[in-house]
Amino acid sequence: MQNAHGTRLTALLVLIVPVVVYALVYLTPLFSVMSLSVDNSALSKPFAHLSRAIDSEEQDERAAALLADLTAMDPRTRAEAARMLNQELSGFRSLLMDTGRVASTIPPTMAGLTQHDARWADPAYWDVLANAVSSITWRHFQRATGIRPDGDGKLTIAKGDDIYLQIMLRTFVIGFQVTALTLLIAYPLAYAVANSSRQVAGIILTLVLMSFWTSILVRTTAWLVLLQSNGLINSLLMALNLITEPLQLIFNRFGTVVAMTHVVLPFAILPMINVMKTIPRSQVDASRSLGAGPIETFIRVYFPQTLRGVFVGGGTVFILSLGFYVTPALTGGPGDQMLSYYIVDFIRKGLNWGMASVLSVILLFSVILLVLIGAGIRQLTNRRKAEA
Repeated sequence: MQNAHGTRLTALLVLIVPVVVYALVYLTPLFSVMSLSVDNSALSKPFAHLSRAIDSEEQDERAAALLADLTAMDPRTRAEAARMLNQELSGFRSLLMDTGRVASTIPPTMAGLTQHDARWADPAYWDVLANAVSSITWRHFQRATGIRPDGDGKLTIAKGDDIYLQIMLRTFVIGFQVTALTLLIAYPLAYAVANSSRQVAGIILTLVLMSFWTSILVRTTAWLVLLQSNGLINSLLMALNLITEPLQLIFNRFGTVVAMTHVVLPFAILPMINVMKTIPRSQVDASRSLGAGPIETFIRVYFPQTLRGVFVGGGTVFILSLGFYVTPALTGGPGDQMLSYYIVDFIRKGLNWGMASVLSVILLFSVILLVLIGAGIRQLTNRRKAEA
């Protein structure tokens, strides 16, 4: 009994270490990103007085609260608040900075505010403030999806506001294109590795795995050299008189898909090899001995048993493709940038962690939804097979 108790304790201690590491390196950043997508403390704390008075019907009360907050802010906090509000409405930065510098001298009334700057009479600025001063905000989700309440309270998407949904759709389309091309290339290579001699399989597998030994940046740069107008491929085609002028092979969708396919190819090949090696050779021989030709044997006997590896490899490639940043940024054009490009852009240029977090959360839950749909389809298929 004591030995059994000691074994359980040892197993528990061994399990705790990976769980703690998993929580620290994965779950903690994930929850941090999710909280940043709705966190509004950077604006709600500086506008403490206004957050309590924003729903008041008395304009003078709101004006006095705003001026009290601006007077209490230090210049750095005021500049950060102005920058964040300017992301919601252009012109807010200059308005808030100009008003904040002389807030203590402005009469605490709406008339005093409008006399200082007539823009304070525009309801649009107060609407932005009303959405900005709460501790939790959904404005980043509204901006990312384009879904906003209209005057009647109904959720609508105005024309042009769905730009990030279009980028999301583009990201998934590129992911599907890369996955399809990768599977078309990976399947014959995996078949060759699984069914060839040890020497041939070793050569093919080594060539495939060589991409793991170099960074993504190096591999992408290599494709820039190959695909550019005066690159190796165009030079070869022109030397063979197959074309009269260089083809545009880079800075477009073609270059993006080809370069991404090269990067993710091993992730599709390896799962398929593992599955193909489990298929007994005797099944193919039995099919041939019963009169089936090589094509019929492949389609009816061999290929159905490899679908598990195809689905695993394809799913891995698709999910990895959705998060690509470096390769599309270097090989694609303006219309080929994926969602990760804009996530980085919000962080680097605008320091807009809220929008970057929202786009990350949307991408994450879109992938989770696809995985759940795939798992549901698989369970339904297995259930039907069991019933049959």
